[in-house]
Amino acid sequence: MRDYEVLKLVNTFTQLASTHVTELLFADRSHSVPDKVLGRMVRLGYLSRVGRRTSGDKGGAGAYAYQLGRYGRALLGVDGRQSPTVNNHALMVADVYLELRRAEKLGVLRLTDWSVEIAVPPTVRADLAVSVDFPQQSRQSRYFLEIDLGTERPARITEKLAGYWRAVEASADDWFPYVVFVVRQQARKAEIERTIRRLPEERQEMVRVYVFGELIPQLMHL
Repeated sequence: MRDYEVLKLVNTFTQLASTHVTELLFADRSHSVPDKVLGRMVRLGYLSRVGRRTSGDKGGAGAYAYQLGRYGRALLGVDGRQSPTVNNHALMVADVYLELRRAEKLGVLRLTDWSVEIAVPPTVRADLAVSVDFPQQSRQSRYFLEIDLGTERPARITEKLAGYWRAVEASADDWFPYVVFVVRQQARKAEIERTIRRLPEERQEMVRVYVFGELIPQLMHL
């Protein structure tokens, strides 16, 4: 049942914009269908409309953001309190996931596994972990994606990367996934790259920073 798929997907990301839901679950239907479905689920209490996400760097009203409503949380057994505001970080995580799915439709890659907010022992949680096949290159890869809104100070970035390095040291695998920061602006990319250059050389090698629009082409060469 598609309503249940909507609930599961919203729960996975905490919040989703109507545009996410439309493209991921209703691509085969007319544009009026997802609006009707989302409106009905809000009226019945399965979803809650949080507000509109900001559209673009200069602001403005964008698509509505949704989270689980009272009955949706009960149906999925979700505890905790609802957010009173739009969670822009959660929505950008969904943006990145959607971009991967778009690339998959184009045959650029195949997303074989993915998880949101996954633990990377001993101390880190990745915003999005993905396993990807690149059929044209006959190779597979895995990435820990850190979705960055430009709000964390360099000290916090350094602390997070120290946690990933502890994960490298604790890992028994021969190969550790790249840690990829995804940002919206070139200025933020440059800022994080400056922070990375202060790290020991062996730690720098595990990290990359890409602007959102260049993510897929860069992953194809990483």
